[in-house]
Amino acid sequence: MENDNSEKIVPYAFLSNRKSKSVFAKLDYTLRSGIHIQREYPLNVNLYRFLNESDNYESLKDYYKDFFNLNLIKEGTDFNNYYYLNFNEDGRGNVPSDNRDYLKSEYIIIGMLFLKMSKLDGNIELDSVTEFTTLLHEEYEEQKNALRKLINDNSSDKGTDLSDQRFEAVISKSFEKFGDLGWLMWENEDEKDKFKVMPSFERLRIIYLPQIETIDDLINEMKNAE
Repeated sequence: MENDNSEKIVPYAFLSNRKSKSVFAKLDYTLRSGIHIQREYPLNVNLYRFLNESDNYESLKDYYKDFFNLNLIKEGTDFNNYYYLNFNEDGRGNVPSDNRDYLKSEYIIIGMLFLKMSKLDGNIELDSVTEFTTLLHEEYEEQKNALRKLINDNSSDKGTDLSDQRFEAVISKSFEKFGDLGWLMWENEDEKDKFKVMPSFERLRIIYLPQIETIDDLINEMKNAE
């Protein structure tokens, strides 16, 4: 006979949390929009606090796996941990395409260059789009030219060389995308220039670490392909 006093496992127990009614709708929309949730971002700290409760996190993992075929991931350590949704190994998930996050190849290269400049080359105070663009023009001529070629090759208007204005607009858009993902936080949302790097920017470094460390080889390959 089954023991009536045995502990019952409640599926999706996070829904029973008293904070769920006020937090879950916003939390769900944020995660399915591709945003990374961490201690300092988004500014609504209740999203992070709710996720950071171990019981909520574990039952939310089951919820997204069962209903959306998505993995709720926790990465980072202690103060710098962060959460995001990722596709399962089959690469599919029950999320409308408008809500899926895709990074253009030029955005990835720009992110890799930023990490090389700031982490590998010692520019630890690099914290604005303006400084990144200036440094790229003044000290990374080969990388800049290869990046321009990549953007030009991906442009629908291949007959026109990429002007400085268009090139810098692509750089700005890439950092805006990083901000949309929660990889960085703007000091001023209206200006979108000076920023603070969030722990979740580590995700790009983790994925592309070998390429970041050998990015000069990648640049040379792009030059040789001209």
